[in-house]
Amino acid sequence: MAALSSLLLSAYLEREKEDRWSWNLSASGKFTVKKLTEALEEKVFAVSCNGREEIIHNSLIPKKVEIFVWRTLQKRLPVRIELDKRGIDLHSVRCPSCDDDIELAVHMSIFCSHAQEIWSRIFKWWKLGNFSTFSIAELLRDPPSHVTSYTGRKFLQAVMWVSLYLIWKNRNNKVFHCKGWNAPVALNEIQVITFE
Repeated sequence: MAALSSLLLSAYLEREKEDRWSWNLSASGKFTVKKLTEALEEKVFAVSCNGREEIIHNSLIPKKVEIFVWRTLQKRLPVRIELDKRGIDLHSVRCPSCDDDIELAVHMSIFCSHAQEIWSRIFKWWKLGNFSTFSIAELLRDPPSHVTSYTGRKFLQAVMWVSLYLIWKNRNNKVFHCKGWNAPVALNEIQVITFE
């Protein structure tokens, strides 16, 4: 009763006006999806980068890929080692794609032989030289310096983000459906999806 009374103390009721909902994120008090999206991007998709907050956003790609990239940078992917740490009993914590090492997010994303082959083909396609990335953040945030135009960097970032998302989907197909794709098929799928 005391808690309810304290909530009602801050309420102001006017007898002559009709009750209505008010949206605090908008100056007009009206709800809009745009304002909600902006608030979510500001609060949810922010990641810490070198001591500063950075928003994960690329207008060329779907939200689900942005969310996946955010989760990846936050180290929130359910790779086998993370599931094992949470007490989920798995038959193995080794990489389901290559079986060469423990499945960490960085292994699945970069060091797995299947991922390496796909990244090498993407780097060749974009004429970026040899693939030599050692961290997920470097791969997702820092396009090579010789891609100088804003548009080129935005397109390359979209390709990198979508590629990583498709590597993850391929990993899940291998785990849950015993299907995988080879690098030429993967590159073709990445090219088709990123052109769309």
